[in-house]
Formats: sequence, C-alpha cells, structure tokens
Amino acid sequence: MYNIEYIMSSPVFSITSGESVSQAAKYMQEHKVGGLPVIEGETLIGIITSKDVRFHHPNRIVADSMSNPVISCEPGDTIWEAAELLDKYKIERMPVLKNNKVVGMITKSTIMKHMGQLYDPLTGIYNASYIYQVASKLLSEGHEISVALFDVNNFGQLNKKYGHVYGDHCLKQIVKVFKDTIQASCDFVCRYGGDEFVLISLRKINNTEKLVKIIVDLIAVETSKAGVSATVSAGICGGQRRYARSELKCYEVVENLINKASLASTKAKVINESYIVETD
Repeated sequence: MYNIEYIMSSPVFSITSGESVSQAAKYMQEHKVGGLPVIEGETLIGIITSKDVRFHHPNRIVADSMSNPVISCEPGDTIWEAAELLDKYKIERMPVLKNNKVVGMITKSTIMKHMGQLYDPLTGIYNASYIYQVASKLLSEGHEISVALFDVNNFGQLNKKYGHVYGDHCLKQIVKVFKDTIQASCDFVCRYGGDEFVLISLRKINNTEKLVKIIVDLIAVETSKAGVSATVSAGICGGQRRYARSELKCYEVVENLINKASLASTKAKVINESYIVETD
C-alpha cells in the first residue's frame, strides 16, 4: 500500500521551542534526521531543519529560528498527495498529523524512492502496484469505476519470430496509443505485467467501452505504421459492484474486477473478438 502511514518514519524525534539552536543541531546529529517538529505539550507549533540551524546563531532559541505555520499531511494521504504538497511549498520534509498530534515524519527522498518503485522501467508508465492503489482509493471515496484489461495477441510468437527487441518496441508503441487517447483527469493506465495493460476509468461502463474500442483499433493501426504490427484483445467490467464496495474491502474488489476483465479478455481472444464487456 502506498499511503503515508506505511512509509513515514516513527517514532518522531521532537524539540521544544525554548531549547537552543545548538541543542536542536545536536539532536538532529544524534538521531540522524534533517528536521525536528517543535512541540509544546502535544501541539505542533513549528519545525526546525538543518538549514535553519546553519543560518541561525547556536545560542538563539528554537522559537526564533523555526518555520511556522507548518505544512503537514495525514497518515491516510497517498504518496502522490504528499508529493504535491512538498513540491507546492518547496520543502523537503513535513510532519504527519493524526487528530492534531504528530505521529510521523515524511521526507521528499522517501517519497521519491517509493514512487520510483511504481514505474515500469521499459515503458515508463506505472505498474500494477500503482493501479491497485489508485483504484482502491477511488472506490474508498465512493467513485464507481470501470476496468479494462488489454492483452496483446500472440505476443509470445511475435517475440520468437522477431526477437525481444521487436517485442519491446511493440509494447512502447502500445503505451504511446494509451497516452494519446486517455484523459488524465479520469483514466489511469498501467503495464500490468508482460504484455498486459490495465485501464481504470471513472467513465460509465458504456463510455469506457467506446474508449476501449478506439484504443483497440488505434493499436492495430499505429503499431502497423511503426513496423511492429500487433492486435490486442480486451475485457471490460465494472459499473455494477456497489454491493461489494459497501463491504469496504476495496483492494479485494479491485482484484475481483481485474480478474473478471482478464477472463473477459481471454474469452474475447478465444472467439476472435476485439473486446468483450462482462456485465454480471
């Protein structure tokens, strides 16, 4: 899972506002951290960083050297939401608050490390871990989603006949079609594994079907133009899972939806259809 609570550092080393800058520097060195939340009682009132320490006299007190107000996030925030905050306010770290109490710290380097693990190195788009995270969050927020799984036809034979470099080129060309077709505001795509891609969409299932048809047709055309001719079979489902979502088991629901889309894709391949919509 990629919520902040799973990657934040905890317990948190903190300092009070009346201590000196030199004491703050000593604490940071001892605990090997780049910043300390400043806490009075249980209330967060500021943050002092290694940069603040370098630019203030050691004898000054923390209250005169800390930054305030403090930008913070919550344990349930995703790493993308936290990354947006760090980027917006151009900061390297921030406290994680739960019920107004500091429960962790998160740094930009930690977030970037985990975000890097969500990318497929060959195609440059996200991988399956990302799509599960996004889909689960959309469901938890009460959105209805549609799921489509695309499977390249005869990809193993294509690799054997032309070589893996040719196959890799084919996959990159398919990703280009996705990027040129989907809308970032409502569609999310990943390389699910091997020659399979998964699309999660906030569109109604009939509109997702229209999008899938466009993508399937374009893949045949564009891969052919690029000398890497390939076709795909797709399975589509979703739109009728309210009963399952009420159980608040979003991750399991996403697994079920992707599995149904996968089975529909296989069925489409067997009967030589470009796609099948699974509606039960």
